[in-house]
Amino acid sequence: MAMTYSMDEVAKHNSKSDCWVVVGGQVLDCTGFLSEHPGGELAIVTFAGKDATEEFNMIHPPDVIEKYAPESIIGKVGAAAAGVAAPPPAVASGGGGASKAKSDKGDLLSNHQAWGHLDGSSNWRLEGLDDNPGVFL
Repeated sequence: MAMTYSMDEVAKHNSKSDCWVVVGGQVLDCTGFLSEHPGGELAIVTFAGKDATEEFNMIHPPDVIEKYAPESIIGKVGAAAAGVAAPPPAVASGGGGASKAKSDKGDLLSNHQAWGHLDGSSNWRLEGLDDNPGVFL
């Protein structure tokens, strides 16, 4: 049975040596994962003791926690706690058991916005590289 924590309890774990974060209603103990995070420790420590759902969802695919750090899930935020985050999509949809992992491929428009080109067209980010005095990302 999963443990249930209040946001007040999560807020006590707000340092690099004791780092809990809430994502999608799940409480994560990220302390052991900090050094492994590809985005660096600061990206997680910034949200230590807080709900990071909105920021997390902006840059991660839905299955990333289960895929790379399932051991960091230590429980969920209790329904009676203030500032309760929305439940994860699999729970909100009412489906029983594990939900099928979504592919991180976007649709045509999403890929265009992310990568700068549609199928069959040139990539505007690569055009004019020889003439570009700016920063290459």
